Amino acid sequence: MKKIFLINLCIFLLLVIFIEAIFGYWFKEDNFGIHMRKHRNQSENYEIKLNKQIYKFKYKRNFYGFRGEEVKDLSEIKYVFLGGSTGNERLLPEELTIVGKINSNFKNNNFKKTHIYNASVDGKSLRGHINDFEFWFSKLKNFQPEYFIIYVGINDTYLGKETKYDSTFGNKNYRKILDYISNNSIIIELTKKIKWNYSNSVQLKYEINNFNKIYNDGFEYINYQKAKKIHNIDKLKSKYLYLSERYLKRLEAIYYKSKNFNSKLILITQVKFNGLKNDKLFLVNEITKEFSKDKKINIIKLDEQYIGTKNDFYDHVHTTEQGSNKISEIIYKELVKIILP
Repeated sequence: MKKIFLINLCIFLLLVIFIEAIFGYWFKEDNFGIHMRKHRNQSENYEIKLNKQIYKFKYKRNFYGFRGEEVKDLSEIKYVFLGGSTGNERLLPEELTIVGKINSNFKNNNFKKTHIYNASVDGKSLRGHINDFEFWFSKLKNFQPEYFIIYVGINDTYLGKETKYDSTFGNKNYRKILDYISNNSIIIELTKKIKWNYSNSVQLKYEINNFNKIYNDGFEYINYQKAKKIHNIDKLKSKYLYLSERYLKRLEAIYYKSKNFNSKLILITQVKFNGLKNDKLFLVNEITKEFSKDKKINIIKLDEQYIGTKNDFYDHVHTTEQGSNKISEIIYKELVKIILP
């Protein structure tokens, strides 16, 4: 009996190895290796409550790692949006996110062939986006976007916290092994798809109701004009010398990474719930503008156009449906001027 079991086990293992060798991604030059972790092949049911609004939807990331449905032909991707959680907007249905709203505007205004693909991943700073070019985009065949649109600023103000989120793989050896198997196994990929197709259980149930905490009686939105009176850019560069130098180097690096793809950059500055009260965010926004002017890069100065009101954000940095809609309108109008002259 034991001998029969061992024989059957060996046959089963050989069959698994055969299937993986033929249909898996182990020996392909463009396999994802230990990179990309859980940022591809996702389809999870979410139930999110923001204040009194309830959203039930599927959070999807396709085979290639972009948020949304599968992509048949990578050569058709002309516009790619990079950001952290403020660009990914995991807690909102895709169609209500900034990128989703921009795409709806393109479609509704007879620019149906213009579509932005969302490559945003929670927590990433420019360091993480540089890794994207090296370990993600370089793996995609026939992938040569005309523009990389980078929504940048907030995450780069957090000194010393980038490594946790910007790394493309787990630091521990067992985590690397699991990541490698997950990214290259055809059996795991098919198992996930079967689970998604037949499971309606909620993977993430989340409730946020802290509007009254951030929008208290002392709330004031610091717009760009007020911020210029509060902050002195020269003093900030001196005060945060390491941040300034590091951020500028990363802008340089991503500028040349995009050139390797024969692509152009569009940079977008950011704001928080209270605008530009934070001096570090004001600083990196100004450095972004200076760099864009020096390199003749298109920039959307969201921080100079956006005027925040109560309930635009559900925490200090993440927008509600209301806030995302306002931001998307500004970005859409600017993108039309840049990419659709």
